[in-house]
This record gives sequence, C-alpha cells and structure tokens, in this order.
Amino acid sequence: MTQYQWQLAPQPAAADEHALSETLNVPPFLATLLLQRGINDQADYDAFVHPDTSRLHDPFALHDMDKAVARILKAIEQNEKITIYGDYDVDGLTSSAIMLETLQSLGADPDVFIPDRFTDGYGPNAEVYAYLQKTGTQLVITVDNGVAGAAVIDPAQAAGMDVVVTDHHELPAKLPHAVAVVHPRHPDGDYPFGDLSGAGVAFKVATALLGEPPLESVDLAALGTIADLVSLTDENRVIAQLGLKMIQTQPRVGLAAILKEASVAPETVNETTVGFVIGPRLNALGRMGDANPGVTLLTTFEDDVAAELAEQVGKLNQERQGLVAKIAQEALTMAQAPENQAAKTLLLASKGWHEGVVGIVASKVVEATGKPTLIMNIADDGETAKGSGRSIEAYHLFKALEPAKKHMVHFGGHHMAVGLTAKTTDLPAIHAQMEAAAATMLKTVPKPTLPISTRLEDADLTLDHYQLIRQLAPFGQGNPEPVFSVRPQAIQNVKQIGKENNHLRFQIDQGINVIGFGYGDAAETLATAQAVKLAVQLDQNTWQGHTSLQLMLKDYEVKQPQVIDWRMPTIDGGQFKASRTYVFFDAKVKQQFERQFSFGGPTTIAAQVQAPLTNAVLVDLPKDAAVLHQVMQYVQPPVAVMFYGAPSRLVAIPTRAEFGAVLRFLKAHPGFDKHHIPAIAKAVHLTVHQVILAVQVFFELDFVTIEGAFISPVTAPAKKPLQTAKAYAARAAFLDLAQQLQTMPRAQLETMLLTEHSDSEVES
Repeated sequence: MTQYQWQLAPQPAAADEHALSETLNVPPFLATLLLQRGINDQADYDAFVHPDTSRLHDPFALHDMDKAVARILKAIEQNEKITIYGDYDVDGLTSSAIMLETLQSLGADPDVFIPDRFTDGYGPNAEVYAYLQKTGTQLVITVDNGVAGAAVIDPAQAAGMDVVVTDHHELPAKLPHAVAVVHPRHPDGDYPFGDLSGAGVAFKVATALLGEPPLESVDLAALGTIADLVSLTDENRVIAQLGLKMIQTQPRVGLAAILKEASVAPETVNETTVGFVIGPRLNALGRMGDANPGVTLLTTFEDDVAAELAEQVGKLNQERQGLVAKIAQEALTMAQAPENQAAKTLLLASKGWHEGVVGIVASKVVEATGKPTLIMNIADDGETAKGSGRSIEAYHLFKALEPAKKHMVHFGGHHMAVGLTAKTTDLPAIHAQMEAAAATMLKTVPKPTLPISTRLEDADLTLDHYQLIRQLAPFGQGNPEPVFSVRPQAIQNVKQIGKENNHLRFQIDQGINVIGFGYGDAAETLATAQAVKLAVQLDQNTWQGHTSLQLMLKDYEVKQPQVIDWRMPTIDGGQFKASRTYVFFDAKVKQQFERQFSFGGPTTIAAQVQAPLTNAVLVDLPKDAAVLHQVMQYVQPPVAVMFYGAPSRLVAIPTRAEFGAVLRFLKAHPGFDKHHIPAIAKAVHLTVHQVILAVQVFFELDFVTIEGAFISPVTAPAKKPLQTAKAYAARAAFLDLAQQLQTMPRAQLETMLLTEHSDSEVES
C-alpha cells in the first residue's frame, strides 16, 4: 500500500526535449527536468542555474521600507539606543545577525534581544518592551516577528519608544501602529514576491540601508530562508544559491565551527545540510534554553569562541534528540488509546514534557498517525498547558483552531503549524473544535500526492545523472527535488537499520543501495514482494574515499505474494519473532514449540480457528487435506507458511517385504504386548511409527486381533491388498500432501492454498 497518490508529471514532447537539449548543450535527461520546471530557453536556464543579484527586487518596493530606513538612519545619526528584537529559531537568529552586522557597518552599536521561549514567549512581550524602554532603548527593530504584536507595540509607541517591524508571518486582522511595518504581503503593499523568510526581509532592509545587497551576510539569509521552509523560488532561490556557495567556499567562523563539530566538509554543504545539520543545532539553543549565544556564534570572528559555542550547540542538540525520542514514545502510546484512535485529530497533553521540543514531537506523531496533532505540556501546577501543533496538507490548523481562540491565552501560527497556551480546563473545548473542523476539512481526504518526474531504467541510475540533478538545486518548496519511479527486477539484502530498527537498507539491480528513512516496518513486505515499484530520489554516498550512487526511498508499491514462504528444513526459533498468529495443526507440536521457543504473537490450534484470521503463520503439517481446507476458510491472505514436519513423522510407508517382516515377528510371538513395539522395530529394522502403522493395517485387514494390550496373529486370514486399509491410504495421502506442502514451488503453493480459500468463500 502506497502512502501517496503518485502523480506522473507531464512528459515533454520528444521534439521539445531534443530542441532544448541542443540549445543548452545538456543531456536529454536534464532537458526533461528543465522543461517540467517551465525552463524553455537559454535565458530561463541562465536565470535558474546562475545566481545574479540583479534579479533581486527593489527593496523599496516593500511596504513602509522608506519609513523604516529613514527612522533607522536617524537613530544611527543621533546615536540613539537601538535594540534588535529577534526570535529563538534559525530564521530569527539569522535575521538578528543580519541586522546586527548591517547596523554595525553603518556605525551603530545596537543591542540584540532574543526572547526566552519559556519565559518571554514568541514575539513582542509587554514586560520586555517596558524594560527596554526603561533602560534607554529609543528604537526597537523587530526581525522575524512583530506583525501580530499590536497589543504590545501600540502602547510602546504611545509611551515614546519607536518600533520598526520587519516580519513575514501570517497577517492578523489588526496590524500594529508602528513607525513602519515592513512585510512582503502587507495588504497596502504591492511587493512582487510575498514568500520571503524573516531573514529575507532583514536582508532586504539591509540592502535598502546600504544601497546594495550585503553579500557578506547572504549566507545568513540563505540559512534562514532554507530553514524556515519558504518557497525556494524567485529571489529566495538567488539568496539560497549565493549563500550556500559562500558557506561552501568561505564559511564564516561560526559556521565553520558548527560544520567541524558535525564532521561535515564545507564544500559538501547543501540545503540538506542546513535542514539536518546546521538548522537543528542552532534551533537546539532556543529549544533547550537561551538562544542568545546563537547570534554570537553567527557573528563572532574569534575561533576559540566559535569552537566553544559550536561544541555547546552540538551537546544541546544531542540532548534535544533524546528528549524528542522519549516524549514521542509516550505521546504515541497515548495516541493508541481507544478514544484517540477513534478521533480524527489528536490533542495529547502531559506534565513533564519539555516545551522546547513539543513541536518536533507533534511532527513525529503526525507522521506516524496521519492526524493533525497538538502536543501540550501541562504546567507543574496543573492550571495551564503550553504546546505546539502540526498538521497535514488537507487540514488548515490555524483556521481550524481560530474559532476556539476564546479558550486560549496565546495563539498563533499558520496552515501547517501553531503554537498556543491555554487553561487545562479548556483543552477539551479546543480538541472539540479540532474535531468539528475535521468533520469538514477531512470529510474526504485523498492520499497526499507525490509528483513523479519520470520513470528511470537501469541505465539511468548513474552518478552522472545525480550530478545533473544537482544543477537544479537548492531544492525546497516551489522547487522540489525530483522523484523518479523505478521497477527493479529484484530486491536483496533487506535490513532494518538504526538504533530502533526504524530505517531500512536494501539493494536493487546492479547492487545499488536504497535507504528508506522511517521505513523499517516495511522490511518484511519488501523482502517478500513478488514485484515492486519504488519512488526514489537520486543521491550519493561516500565511504572510505569511494563515492557511489544511492537511492533515497520516498514510497513503494508492491505486488505482495498471498503466500509468504517461510519453509525451512530446521527450526531455530528466529522464525517465531514476528508479531503474527501462529497456527498449529498438532497440539503436541504446539506444546513442544511453546516450551522450546518464544513467540512474537499468539499461538492457536487450527481446529479452534472459527473466525477470520489475518497475519497468520501455518507452522506444522495438517493431518489431511480436509483439515487444511477447514482452516483456510478463515485464514485471510497473505499467510506465511512453514509446514514443518519432524523427520519421525515423515518416514516412508514400509515396503511389502517390511510389512511381511512385522507379521512374521507377530506370528512368532503370539499375544505380544503392544507396549513393547519398540522391540519389534529394533528386530525388523524399522521405526516405531512404521511398526505402529503396520499393526494398524493388519488389524483393519483382520490379519491380527488386539485384545487389551495384546496382539495375536489370525490363523489363515483372507488375502487382502495392504493399500485397501484406511490407515494405509491415510498415511499415503498424508505423505503425499506433506511432500506437496514442503516442496511445491511457492507460486504453485499459492494457487493451491488460495483455491482452498476461494472455495471456502464460495461455500460460505
């Protein structure tokens, strides 16, 4: 079952692909990807691939930019005290650093205030603003916040402390009456690109103040832009391209220290490095405590200071990872409660959850459950709860919760994420509003789409093609990394990896490695699939100086065998670790195995299966086809089969001569005690089971009599073929069935068992 609805992108006409390939002198493979991005000629290609500051928009096109510049320059000229009021995430830290470096280059000596997530909260704080004014601040410049701060900013302005707002967040109904509100989507503005990050807006303010783009700070703007997940199109693409190139070639002291601590070579830095290495480390500061050292780390020129701070953020990030893992496990356990399983959304709250990581935990819960989720930490006094929410594409979390604002102390956010504080007594009402919104928004929720660029054949899976794809980077919203479908002939060496076995690694044709983060549970499905279609991204892996292509798994579709073949000649216990229901035909075998092995799921006897059974394993051999037919009425495919039989159960039927040897022994020992049958077996060189079968056949055919425990031969019995005895026929049928079940090719076995299943369905 796929997680996504695969959506094949329109395939360019062969003539168009050939023409663009010729025009740009690029391979057809790249021409296809370019055409899918709307790049049709040399000018489009140059603009897309080669960053140029001339394509940055005029900063004065931003609303109130002229007012902001005039007030800031006045403050610098008159030596006023300026405070840059930032935020504790990557976008806020880089915005603050850009503004700090810009004002310093103009001769100012501003203070920087990064609010504490836990005591100050996000955005303008009335107590902090009052303190700033009391201690002499005459101008506050907000970066990456402020647009929703009218309740704090308006009184500050009225009290004589000017505020210049620079922000990019969701616009509220009431904007602050600041000296200037610089926002790319201001309702009274007409800026041509509305998706700047906070760092992007700060970069534009710096450009307006300096009269040219501050390229010495473009690396910071790139970090904020990439980390804040805004669209990597238009001027954001130019900023990201130039900034990444700067980090690769001449990283500032603080970034070089972070990369060294993370064992990342600067020349390999790309958007993924920002998202998974640099970003989490900088964010760890604000999540775990005071984020102010982040600005110092980003702006220092001292190697020793940078190294010390980089080590600090590395340790904090490890601590953060541990907290996330612990809280996520607790939250997911809560999500399995019956009332939560029945709900379309989740509000999970508990004491002792670190508020700095609840947003990450919410993301993990959404990923695991597919449900919009709020994760709330309840204060020690039990009165209030503070937390974060994450959502899915079909559910606008901000709009869903907005009608419940009356139940919240603080609230803010956007489509996919929110933050809020509320009284614990109001949490049920908040969740009720989430559920009410879900009744409309999630009424019919299709799978999220996964755009597929094209299908790749074996010959397309090369490092050269990976390098061509990198020409389209940096990837992000608006410029997604291409995903391809591949149909391997075989999947081999499927292994779960990671501390908790939650990731996957396997090989496909030509020995190409595939890595699937978060796909650990798919190991058995992929290992046993008859046919597989994979959605992948091309990547590279360097190990011990050798670089090879690897594929990153994004989704998969399998043709799953309805019979999973676990047949093996011996049993070692490893076969019983899976979380399945193990079905035994023989109670004695069940008892023996339960004493000998540990099972990952329940065990049962086939005769007791009287209701539909999924995820089953048929462990041993049925005594006959009727018993197998009976259990297959209830077993729902796919079913795993072992069909184990002890060697003693599978010995051949004695030959005619061996039957004769047993009968001669009995004639020589009339009144033989059947409890001593092993003596017969030893004398005639047969197994005990073979002798027992012979005695049963003789008794049925009136060759012997059995009175109590004593066996006596019949004098001059009538001649009858051995095969006419029911015991003989049953044994022959069992051995024939056992041979089929144990040796038949899997495909034939599937046909046989599913015929049993489908026949039972017809009868029912």
